[in-house]
Amino acid sequence: MRWRAKDMELYQQERYFIDTAVLPLVPVSFGDHIRQLASGYEWIQMIAGCLESQFKGRIVLLPAFPYLQQTIPDSAGPAIKSWEAELTESGFRHIFYLTSDPGWQRLQAELNGNVVWLPAVPLEHMEQKQQDAIVDEQVKQLISIIVRSWGEN
Repeated sequence: MRWRAKDMELYQQERYFIDTAVLPLVPVSFGDHIRQLASGYEWIQMIAGCLESQFKGRIVLLPAFPYLQQTIPDSAGPAIKSWEAELTESGFRHIFYLTSDPGWQRLQAELNGNVVWLPAVPLEHMEQKQQDAIVDEQVKQLISIIVRSWGEN
């Protein structure tokens, strides 16, 4: 389910069966690396969208959490912990953070959710078939991680 009225109406009706939240973490900067950051955002959004399609009715895909790149995840950590508290209180037992920023891996021990680092793949110079194959492979790996997490609880 995506963060839109129609899906959230269904979420309210079925909330006891929907136990997984996915929150993309996206660095933003208008400096020299703006293009790479935008590419990373596109990558994470593409993966998250495909993941949501695979698990429609079991996960909620939240809007991306943007933060200034120069603040690094350390400064954004407290905000993420607030998100975790809200999500946990709302009944989500599984929380996944998708990011192309490796800095979030340092905070994994402090978070209850799972940080999944997905190195950004520059898709803009690939043919659609190549893009689809790479995205499909990454989504398969992510599905495995999520299903394993569900089995542990």
